[in-house]
Amino acid sequence: MKKKVALVLLIILIFVSIFGLYKYIVFTKNYASSNAVFVKSDSLTFLSFKLPGKIEKIYVNEGDEVKKDTLLAKLDTKELEFKRKALINNINSLDEKIKATIIQKNKLQDDINDNISLISENIEKLKKTIEAKRHGIKAEEYRLAKLKSDFLRFQNLYKKGKISKEKFESVKTAYLALNEKIKADKKILLSMQNDLNILNIKLKMAKNSFKDVKRLEKTIASMKESKKALLENLKVIEKNIKDSFIYAPFDGKIAKKFASSKEVVGAGKRVLSIVNPKDLYVLNLLEETKMKGIGKGCEVKIHIDALDKDFEGYVSKILPASAATFALVPRDISSGEFTKLAQRFYVRIKFKEVPIGVLVGMSGEVEIKRCQK
Repeated sequence: MKKKVALVLLIILIFVSIFGLYKYIVFTKNYASSNAVFVKSDSLTFLSFKLPGKIEKIYVNEGDEVKKDTLLAKLDTKELEFKRKALINNINSLDEKIKATIIQKNKLQDDINDNISLISENIEKLKKTIEAKRHGIKAEEYRLAKLKSDFLRFQNLYKKGKISKEKFESVKTAYLALNEKIKADKKILLSMQNDLNILNIKLKMAKNSFKDVKRLEKTIASMKESKKALLENLKVIEKNIKDSFIYAPFDGKIAKKFASSKEVVGAGKRVLSIVNPKDLYVLNLLEETKMKGIGKGCEVKIHIDALDKDFEGYVSKILPASAATFALVPRDISSGEFTKLAQRFYVRIKFKEVPIGVLVGMSGEVEIKRCQK
């Protein structure tokens, strides 16, 4: 009886083993399994300040959900704000000086132009008057020459007693009067020429006054350069103030705090890390012996050990190089002596739906359905 029972148990065990072996063969034919599985995220981002300083406040804690552009942390910016205010005051003051100097320069330039215009106009008028006076003197000199001839002729006739004294005196008076008039006109002409010389000197002096305009223009240019430098400094200060704030780059969760409020940190030192839970994926290191039939789009069952839950996913891509390719110390096979090892390739697996409770760094197992011939 005992032998029959033992025989039956043996037969059952054999059938169970055969069935299990059959299932294993069928499973390995249709699926590739692996436990080299890690949850990762491309959106895991480390946040830091671009300049050193004392943290005034960190507004979030680890695990907090934040929206894009939410203020997360800021440095103490009191000194920067003071410098910014001082620069703005200096720029405004310089602006007023530039405006006042421009007004002064324009007024001086207008006054000089008006003065030059007036002097030039007087010079032209005086030149015409001088020219007219010269023509008048030439005409009088022509008349004087004629009167002199008459005077000498009448003087000779008067001495011979051929004309009366009154007639001679009349010609003599006309001759002497015209001669005196010509002398007076020549003095007037000389005076007018002196006035013309004075006007020309005034014109030259007025034109030289443009040097003051040039000096003011240089002063204005210098002040504008100073303003430009102040604006550049202000730009740097405002950028430093802007860089003193950390905002959320996307919707996500605070993964870790590396610093605390009132702490002094250096430029680029990690302060916070943030991750987008919707951007999680599974990175699987799959042996090359299991790669047959695995490709983009193949369905995957993902088991997360920490949650003891299964999730549905799919292969999003297979990276084109083995993990060993990126090793810090690659294998040296130049001698031809090496031990053949199965290489592992990175297989990225996306969740079909946003996984609840899955965190970056969790591990698990995957079963990838072979979907390619």
